[in-house]
Amino acid sequence: MKMDSSAREAIFTILMAACASALLFAAYSRNSVWKSEASLWADVVKKSPQKARPHYNYATVLAGEGRLEEALEENFKSIEAYPYYGKAHFNIGAIYHAWGRTDEAIEKYRLAIALKPDIVEAHNNLGYAYYGKGRFEEALKEYRIALALEPFHVKTYINMGYVFRDQGRFEEAIEEYKKALKYMPGYAQAYYLIGEARLGQDLVIEAVESYKAALSLDSGLADAHNGIGKAYERQGMLREAASHFKDALSLRPDYIEAEENLRRVLERL
Repeated sequence: MKMDSSAREAIFTILMAACASALLFAAYSRNSVWKSEASLWADVVKKSPQKARPHYNYATVLAGEGRLEEALEENFKSIEAYPYYGKAHFNIGAIYHAWGRTDEAIEKYRLAIALKPDIVEAHNNLGYAYYGKGRFEEALKEYRIALALEPFHVKTYINMGYVFRDQGRFEEAIEEYKKALKYMPGYAQAYYLIGEARLGQDLVIEAVESYKAALSLDSGLADAHNGIGKAYERQGMLREAASHFKDALSLRPDYIEAEENLRRVLERL
């Protein structure tokens, strides 16, 4: 703050200088705290340690940054402050799920839903946990609840497609992928999955069209190159297949399936 040069009274000058120093210090402190969303919520938590929501919000930001252990701790603090906080229980479940602790995740998802039945992500994630354990009908039940709550939840359509695909119900899987595209037309992964379903039906030409549509939206989608390679191999186009398997590996060097596919094709050339 610039001092008023016309101020004559010493007391006024001293007061203005004090105010200037205080404001500059406050601005510096605020900028330091607000340099990131995580630091902002860390500051809020520090000032309100007994409130559940700040811990939950801080946990959500930490999880978004991949700091899962810290996020877990903040979620536990949130439910210590308010044991009935359904979203915090869901967050804990999601972290367990990410760590492969599926049974514990299922327990937390169920608790979250019992406390707050309209958490769409909890139904979707619970369905995916069931799917991972081969409990397909229970998975579909949760997905349908999620979509009843939020009809445009794209990930749930994709997840339903996974169930139908694994059951050999390829047309139903494709319908789910198309529903996802209705709400997200540029979703390359959905086109890739349609290609996989078409290949499962042995509709090779249609599969290639879908894989190419995926690549037109995301040229770095290694799965689509691998898919085209598989389709070309079925048609006996081994050199073309090998080229796409190589493309998949150049995009994802640790792509084991593409590596095995390439080795198999090269042995036949």
